[in-house]
Amino acid sequence: MKISTAQFFRTNAEALTKGQFTVSELQAKLGSGKQLTSPSQDPHKASLISRLESNLERQAIYQENIAVAKTRLTSEETALSSITEVFLRASELAIQGANGTMASEDRAVLGAEVAELRKELIRLANTRDVNGEYIFAGNRVDTAPFLDDGTGQVNYVGDTGKLRVNVSDSRSVAVNTLGSELLSSEDFAAMASLEQGLIQNDVAAVQSSIDSIKLSSDKISVSFGKMAGRFAALDSQSVLLEDTSLRLESLLSENRDLDYAKAITMLSKESMSLQALQASFTKISQLSLFNFMR
Repeated sequence: MKISTAQFFRTNAEALTKGQFTVSELQAKLGSGKQLTSPSQDPHKASLISRLESNLERQAIYQENIAVAKTRLTSEETALSSITEVFLRASELAIQGANGTMASEDRAVLGAEVAELRKELIRLANTRDVNGEYIFAGNRVDTAPFLDDGTGQVNYVGDTGKLRVNVSDSRSVAVNTLGSELLSSEDFAAMASLEQGLIQNDVAAVQSSIDSIKLSSDKISVSFGKMAGRFAALDSQSVLLEDTSLRLESLLSENRDLDYAKAITMLSKESMSLQALQASFTKISQLSLFNFMR
């Protein structure tokens, strides 16, 4: 079968073009470090890479949400620890003041301390986070949740809204303790009763306040335990997110990142083949009919 000169040139030109394209493509991959330099090279793999990258981005967002939630819970933990100390000190003072041998002047001194503890309790109940938001106010984060009406009565004026953060595609966690769950008017009234009992040297009133103060302290302990549980849940979810991200990164690297050693070997092979083809094509194309007949 005879091969025409046109066909010969066309076939070799196509081979050269293909070889040059392959070499250029390998060079581009080496430059980018990616298996694909355009989605059209492998649409299925490109789609998989896009999904993996999107999943990784979501894991990062969930980790950021957890970090924000833990920062807020840290503020809550500090406040709850301080509130616990306030009630423990009030309990100690109540037990001291209930001692029938104590002088009235000494009880008055204890009453003055309780008065300061009560002010501190209101301040702690109105704690703000690093963003200036009231942490025990529910969703009314711009308004102090506990207000003294001027007569010694302290009322909760926040709402019952739970602040939730998304920590996975299918899970959210509530991060706040409601002020209404933490303290009530009765808790502040117990402190006020102890204060007045000490100042007025009313031993019976001081003795009766001991149980009330203990009940308030126990309620704070329950809130502290729930807060610690939320902290633990966030820590556990963070570990799970880290494991998921590692698996996604491994899959992504497997499908997206270039095997440099393999690519360099292929580039060397293709470059040598291209050079041989170019040399052969140049040599043969320069031969004339006279050269073939000699």
